[in-house]
Amino acid sequence: MRRPAFIVNHLRSALVLVAALAAAAAAIPPAEASPASTTDTNQGAVHRAIPRGPVVWSHRGASKNAPEETTAAYERALADGADVLEGDLAQTKDGVLVVIHDNTLARTTNVEEVFPDRAPWNVADFTLAEIKQLDAGSWWNPAFAGQRILTLHEWFELNHGRAGLAPELKSPTLYPGMVENLAKELRAWGYTHDFKAKNGAPQIWVQSFDEAGLRQFHALLPEVPTLLLRSGYPFMTASDEVLTELATWTTAVAGNPVQNTASQVARVQSFGLQVVSEVEDGPSLLSMIEHQGYDYMFTDVPNVAKAVLADKKPLRTNRGVIVDSVVYNPEGSDVAVNGGEYVALRNTTDKPINISGYTLREFGNTLLRVGEDAVIEPGSLYKVYVGPGTDRPNAHFNGLTAPVLADTVTDHIYLYNPDQVMEDLYSYIAS
Repeated sequence: MRRPAFIVNHLRSALVLVAALAAAAAAIPPAEASPASTTDTNQGAVHRAIPRGPVVWSHRGASKNAPEETTAAYERALADGADVLEGDLAQTKDGVLVVIHDNTLARTTNVEEVFPDRAPWNVADFTLAEIKQLDAGSWWNPAFAGQRILTLHEWFELNHGRAGLAPELKSPTLYPGMVENLAKELRAWGYTHDFKAKNGAPQIWVQSFDEAGLRQFHALLPEVPTLLLRSGYPFMTASDEVLTELATWTTAVAGNPVQNTASQVARVQSFGLQVVSEVEDGPSLLSMIEHQGYDYMFTDVPNVAKAVLADKKPLRTNRGVIVDSVVYNPEGSDVAVNGGEYVALRNTTDKPINISGYTLREFGNTLLRVGEDAVIEPGSLYKVYVGPGTDRPNAHFNGLTAPVLADTVTDHIYLYNPDQVMEDLYSYIAS
């Protein structure tokens, strides 16, 4: 049947319009993916993407706001927006992988009280049932009493895909079968290749200072990303041949923003390797990591890192007392009586401030206290000494016999109020 002339004309006009719209669309460049979300093919849902800049790795959890590598530290890290949770692995006497930094239980648990006759309290000498009896929180603060050492399985369950995970093969030579056990556990969870967590970060990333152990792991699960660690960061200045070989089996190497430069970072990246930063916490050092172009930012304070990357004020809790300066390498003994190394606090207001109950920690977590009934006069300094001495109105001596403040590379000082809320964070470059 013949169509009326007006219908034919309208069809012709419509076809011309469609063709014009198609041509216009083809001329428009493709839009970039929205920064607000990303599709996780493994989870089948849309989630927020990682913001531009380095991916934030939370070192031992939020380990300057809670006892390291405990549920409290990891939950705090997730609340603070960490993209990846890092944890160290050891292995019990009965072959269970647990998340703890040291190869001994002495520093971060009450093992000496519970098992006084088992020195030197190595993880490998205790069964999981024995380790689960230990308190892993009180050493940090009594408010965290009852925190327990996590198994690798419990760590995975706690995270539940919310962030990426970066387990470290801490000392595989001390634990027979450790590498194989990690690979077995990852297979059981489906972590056999490079896919994304709910926040868009790599779901799994295995790291180690032990190159032989990491190569062994790579042979078992070659599609899982790996990070080779080295003290002194030699890979940042390695030869082309070394970097070419590394890129055949590992995903990333580590660098230090104080010891390395943006051009060195870019050169390593040009070989197909990614670059992970040394652990840094101070806003100025985190900013250096960002501006040097690192792929991943390692930190104990993910809330501070996220604030730096978003150009926001890192700490909003300060009541007027700040860490003014540090004397980390004084003349004579670092712990001389009535002298030696110290941290200077400053009152930035025009009113006296009572700092009784305030505490300080440095990067290695040594606790320093201020004196009882300590008051900082308006605009004045108060010195917290590491070693022994006689207290003065403007100074307190902690009586330690060994130095605390680092005199090489960098160190960090953290100031907490009586509620254990961090009020200030000070970093310095020693060399």
